[in-house]
Amino acid sequence: MTWNYFDAHCDTALEWWNQQRHWDDAAFHVTRKRAKILPHYAQFFAFCTVWQKTLPAEEQFTRAAAYFAEELTRCEDLRLCGDPVEVLAAWEANKAGAVMALEGAEAIGCDPGRLDEAVQTGVRLITLTWNEANALGGSNLTGGGLTQQGRDFVRRCQKLGILVDVSHVSDEVFYDVCEIAEKPIVASHSNCRAICGHPRNLTDDQFRCIVSLGGFAALNFYPEFLCEDGAASVDDLVRHYEHFCDLGGEHAVAVGADWDGVESLPADIGGVDDAEKLFSALASRGVPDKAICDLASETILRVWQNAGARPMKKAV
Repeated sequence: MTWNYFDAHCDTALEWWNQQRHWDDAAFHVTRKRAKILPHYAQFFAFCTVWQKTLPAEEQFTRAAAYFAEELTRCEDLRLCGDPVEVLAAWEANKAGAVMALEGAEAIGCDPGRLDEAVQTGVRLITLTWNEANALGGSNLTGGGLTQQGRDFVRRCQKLGILVDVSHVSDEVFYDVCEIAEKPIVASHSNCRAICGHPRNLTDDQFRCIVSLGGFAALNFYPEFLCEDGAASVDDLVRHYEHFCDLGGEHAVAVGADWDGVESLPADIGGVDDAEKLFSALASRGVPDKAICDLASETILRVWQNAGARPMKKAV
C-alpha cells in the first residue's frame, strides 16, 4: 500500500533562498523528484529567520518569502495552499501542496498586529519561538513563561485560524498556551521525552494536553531527538509513535520530519520519499491502515480544519 503524505515541518524553502537553489535541485531532502514518487504530497515550509544573524529576521523573511513566491510561479507542480480543501484540490490536479509557516515569530517582529499581513502572505502555522527567548516568551533552552504580548499573539493567531506551534517553546510557555487556547495547538516537529530525554521533546503530560485540545504532535526525524546515542533507525520512530499511541494519541500523531533543517537522518532515510519506510514498518507490525493514514496525512488535514483554516482566496 502507498500513502498520501503531509509533513508538518521542513526548512527547505529558506535553504532554497540561502543557497539560491530550487525545487528540482537534488541536493535537498525535499525535491520535485522525491515528491513525484509519492501518491500525493503536501508540506508546511517553515521560515526560521532567527539563527542566522547576517540580516535582521524580518528582512530575511521578506527576501526569502519573495524568493519562495517566485519559485511557486516557476514550478507548475507546486501549489500554495491556505487550507485543507486547497491541499486536496492540489492533489486532485497532481500537484504538491505548499503551506507557509514561521519558525520563530521574529519574522514579523513578534507583533500580533502583523498577523493579518502574515495570513495574506500565506502563513498558516507559527512556531512561537526558536531556541532563543523572544518578546512572546521563553524557549526550551532559556525557560520563562508567556508574556502578555505572547498571550495577545496566541489569541490573535487562533482567531485568524493560524496553527499555534509549541515545538521549541519552554515548558512554562507550553502550559501558558494551553491555559488560554480555545482551539487546537500543535507540536510540528517534536518527539517523546519519555523515550529520548531531550528538552525539545514532549513530556507525557504535555502530549495529553495537546490531545485534549484536539491538536497533534508530529514526529521529528532528527536522530538526537529519537535516541540517546543518536544512532537512530526507523525502529526508533516506531517507538515514539507507539508511545504516543499508548497515551491515547493514536489520532493525534503526524510527521514533521524537519527535512533540510537537520544535520543527519535515521539510517536508510534520505528524504520525503523515504517517509514511506515508517508507514510500511508500522503496517508490518499490524497497525491498521486507518491509523497509518492518520499519521501520514489525515490528522494534519483534520486538525488544521478544526483550527479554523482559511483558504488563500479568502485570507483576511
